[in-house]
Amino acid sequence: MDRRGTSDTQLPCVLLVDDDPAVRRAITLLLKTSGYAVHGYDRAADLLGDPRARAAQCLITDYAMPAIDGVTLLRTLRAQGWTAPAILITGLYKSAIEQMAREAGFSAMLEKPLTDERLLDLLAACLNDRARPAA
Repeated sequence: MDRRGTSDTQLPCVLLVDDDPAVRRAITLLLKTSGYAVHGYDRAADLLGDPRARAAQCLITDYAMPAIDGVTLLRTLRAQGWTAPAILITGLYKSAIEQMAREAGFSAMLEKPLTDERLLDLLAACLNDRARPAA
């Protein structure tokens, strides 16, 4: 799923929120080299304050972050009318977190450490499901 040669305005836009700069940088590089435009944030509050975020096609967010966790972030976006798919990443996998993630509307949940292939496959599946017309 390589989109090189396409302008940034034509690339699918992904929101990425992770308070770990090394993780955020690695995922950003992976997504950009795989043909996605990325808006990265170290805090959920920064994303919520960015009007560009409303036009994004997908959210990838860490669960455990200061102030606002990933589940609360998606709940807030959903309450504001944002309907795009979302992927939760976490190093604290517990069934209670998975249940909260499902209830909040996450399309998928991935445990850290992430594999590039798994993240890209899930992202592509989320975007393809969204593009598919309802029956």
